[in-house]
Amino acid sequence: MERITLNNRYEIVDKVGGGGMAEVFHGYDTFLNRDVGIKILRDQYIQDADFIARFRQEACSAAKLMHPNIVNVYDVGVENDIYYIVMEYVVGKTIKEYINEEGALEPKVAVHYALGVAAALIQAHIHDVVHCDIKSQNILIDSTGTAKVTDFGIARAIGPLCQQTQENVIGSVHYLSPEQACGQPITPKSDLYSLGVVLFEMLTGKLPFEGTTPVAVALKHVQSVTPSLRSIVPDMPLFLEKIVAKALAKNPDKRYASAQEFLEDLQHAEELLYSNESNKKVDNRDFISSDTPVPTEGVNDQTMIISKAEMIDGIANYKPPKEQQEIVEPPKKSNKKFLILVVCGILALLGIVYGVLEYSKMVVTVPDLKGKTIVEAEEILDKSHLTYILSEEYSEDVPAGQVSSQDPPANSKVKEGRKILLVISKGVEQGVAPNLVGKNLTVAKQLLKSAKLKLGTVTVRYAAGKPMDSVLEQSVRAKTKVDANTKINLIVNISDGQTVVPSVSGMTLDAAKALLSEAGLQLGTVTEKPDASAKNNVLTTDPDIGSVVGKSTVVNVTVSTGDPSKKDEKADKNALDSGSAKIVEFVVPSGQDRNEVKLVLINEKGTSTVYTGLARPGVRLRQQVEIAGPTRVQFYANGTLVEDRKI
Repeated sequence: MERITLNNRYEIVDKVGGGGMAEVFHGYDTFLNRDVGIKILRDQYIQDADFIARFRQEACSAAKLMHPNIVNVYDVGVENDIYYIVMEYVVGKTIKEYINEEGALEPKVAVHYALGVAAALIQAHIHDVVHCDIKSQNILIDSTGTAKVTDFGIARAIGPLCQQTQENVIGSVHYLSPEQACGQPITPKSDLYSLGVVLFEMLTGKLPFEGTTPVAVALKHVQSVTPSLRSIVPDMPLFLEKIVAKALAKNPDKRYASAQEFLEDLQHAEELLYSNESNKKVDNRDFISSDTPVPTEGVNDQTMIISKAEMIDGIANYKPPKEQQEIVEPPKKSNKKFLILVVCGILALLGIVYGVLEYSKMVVTVPDLKGKTIVEAEEILDKSHLTYILSEEYSEDVPAGQVSSQDPPANSKVKEGRKILLVISKGVEQGVAPNLVGKNLTVAKQLLKSAKLKLGTVTVRYAAGKPMDSVLEQSVRAKTKVDANTKINLIVNISDGQTVVPSVSGMTLDAAKALLSEAGLQLGTVTEKPDASAKNNVLTTDPDIGSVVGKSTVVNVTVSTGDPSKKDEKADKNALDSGSAKIVEFVVPSGQDRNEVKLVLINEKGTSTVYTGLARPGVRLRQQVEIAGPTRVQFYANGTLVEDRKI
C-alpha cells in the first residue's frame, strides 16, 4: 500500500506505540533523509478543543528543550484534521518494557537511567517547564543506554498558571505526587516525586502503591506510608533507600530542593555502587535523608483525567483499616497501684516457674546433621529432644535438600528443647539468562552480572539496520535457567565499513579465496607449510580468524604441503610422541550457513571446553588435546552432540 505523507515531507512507515491521547508512528523525513517519530492525535479528540490545546502545548513545551536526555521535537502541524508532532526517532524500549521483560534492574543500571532523567528535568525546570507525567512508560532507553524523556503532553509552565489549583487531576495515578492527586499547585518537586516512583519501580520491579480504582491509588499517594525498598529487596544499599525516601516525601518541603540536588545524590550513589564502599561511609557523608518513614488489584498507567470532585469525595470518605484506627476507651475508675502490684506479682511468679523448668532440663549433645535431609534431621533431633528452625542458601558442595550447616555446631552442649538452626542447601545457584538481543554491549554486561552469569566469547558480524555494538545473538536462549557463573557467548554488530575474517581453516585455497572475497577481503601471500592435512588446505590466516578488520583488508594464509613426513611442528610432535597430547579432527556438518561449534574434553582431570567458535558447513576443525587416562572428545554443533569419540 502507498504510504501516507504529511506536508509532502513526512512519510508514515509503521505504528510503534501509543497512549491515551495520541498514537506514535515511525516516519521518514524525505527532505532531510532521516528517520523521525510522528505523534498523531487520536481521531476521537480532533473535535475537542481542550485536547487540541494540550497537544499543541506538548509541542511548545518540548520544542524549547534541546538536551541529550530529552526526545527532541522538530516540527508540528495539521493536515486534513490530522494533528501531528514530528520528533526525534529513538530506537529502543521504555523502562516499563525492560521491567516487564526482566523484572527489577541492577542498582547500577537503575541509577544510571535515573541520572539521565534528573538531567532532563534540570533542563526542563530551567526553562520553566514542569513535565507533570514522569513515568517509566515515558522514558525511552536508546541503543547506547541513554535515557530519553518524552511525552510533554500535560506539561505546564511554571508561573501564575501553575499557582492555581487544577479543575481536575491529570496524570498517571501510579506516579502522581500527593499535591497532583489533591489538585493542588504543581511545582518542579512534583516531577521529583514521580522520578522517585520510577526509581522505586526500577530497583524493586514493583510500584509503591496499587489499588482497584484510580482514586484508590491516588489516595494512597496522599495518605499511605510508602513501603521501604529493603522490605522488598533486603540487600538493597541503605543509601538508595534514603534517596528514594527523600524523593517520595509526602510534603514537598521535605523532598529534594531541586533536580540538581537529586542528581548530585544519584551521582554519589553511582560512585559508591562502583567502588563497593560501605554504608558506614554513606551515613558519614550526610546523605540527604527524609523524616518520611522509610519504609509499607489493578489500574492501567495511561495518563488520565480524574474529576477533582471525585478525589475530594474520596479523601473525605477515606477511613483507615480497622487495625490501624486508634481505639480510645473512656477512662475507668480503678485502683491503678493495686493493678500494677498484681501484674508485677504475676510476672515474678512466671519468671520463677520458667527458671525452675529451665534448670530442670537435661543437657544434651547436638548431633551432626550435615548432609541429612530435613526428614532425617527432624527424626534425629526429636530423639535428642531438640527442635529446629530452617534457613536456605545456595551451595556448590552440598546437594539440594540436604543440611549444609547448623548452629549450634555438632557436639555442642545445649538444654533440651533448644532450637537448632538448620541451613538447607538449595544446590548450585541458578541464573536466568536475560534477553540481551538488541541491547548495547555495555548494558548486556551489566544484565549478565545482575543475573549472576558471566560474559563468554564475544564475536562480531555486520547486520544492516542494527545499531553498532548491539547484541545480535546470544548462545543461551533468554529466560533459560542455567547454573550461576555460566558463560554466555554473544555476537555483536559492527559498522558497515568493517568485516570479520571468516573461518577458512581446513578449506581448500580456492574455497578460502572465494569466502574471503564474499566477506569483502582480499587474498594476500600464500605460504606453504608441511602438514598432514590435504595439499593446499588452509592452516592459518593473518589476521587471525574472527578478527574485526576494515573491508578490502589483505589476508595472508598458510596452506598445507600435504606431506606429513616433513612436518616441523616440534612441540606437537614431542607431545604426541610422549603420548600426552593428540590432534583431533572434526568436520562441521551441513545445515546452517554459520554454526556455533564446541569441543569438550573429558578425562580423569575433569570436563573442559577446549574450543568454541563459528564455522561454515564442511570446515575441518583441528585441535590438540591433552591425554590423561581414558579420554573422550565430544563435538557439538549448535548445541547438539554430533560425535562422541574415544581417543
